[in-house]
Amino acid sequence: MDSFDSQSLNALDDEEMSRLVSLVVEEFGPALARSQFNDVMLALFEHIAGLETIPATTARQYINCLWSMYQRTVQANHAS
Repeated sequence: MDSFDSQSLNALDDEEMSRLVSLVVEEFGPALARSQFNDVMLALFEHIAGLETIPATTARQYINCLWSMYQRTVQANHAS
């Protein structure tokens, strides 16, 4: 992801973000509303070393990107 500093302690790479999205789909399903998704992601961040203290603006950036990935994943799974 170009918008995040890849050298940052709390940087997530594309594979890690994809795993997070897969985890959310598996554990919480494909029908989360945006607010529910945000809550789930923030709770997950609390349990990931380096992400538990990220600034709110960075968390929002990640959540926005993860939400897009979640929607694409759900649509792809629905189309199959």
